[in-house]
Amino acid sequence: MKSIRIGVASDEQIHAHMLDIAAGRVKPSAHDPKIWVRSVDEFGKLMSEKNMNLLAAIRAQKPKSVSDLAASIHEDQGNLTKRLKMLATFGLVKLEEGERTRGRTALVPKVVFDRIIPPTIDLNEISKAA
Repeated sequence: MKSIRIGVASDEQIHAHMLDIAAGRVKPSAHDPKIWVRSVDEFGKLMSEKNMNLLAAIRAQKPKSVSDLAASIHEDQGNLTKRLKMLATFGLVKLEEGERTRGRTALVPKVVFDRIIPPTIDLNEISKAA
């Protein structure tokens, strides 16, 4: 089972962590998040019920194109493409080139993990910021 871990941190914290890794001060761990969000609210929007259902549909149906997926889940293809591109920027979806039909190359959405590990919320860190 392949998992993907999500972390919550400010831009400054993420940047500092990446610099520490690049400088060799910190060793990356298999438990480090692969996806970073800036707030718990952003995490909530990313992991909305609508997006979770979309990820589950992609895994279950293995669509051959965005248009096939749009038809199967009864969603406008343009809106679906925008959502998929947003999810791809976070690394939750891969959009690969598929078959070429009618002069266009199809985008094939794929989910390459089975499980999402949500962020751990450290209340001590929150109380320091307050």
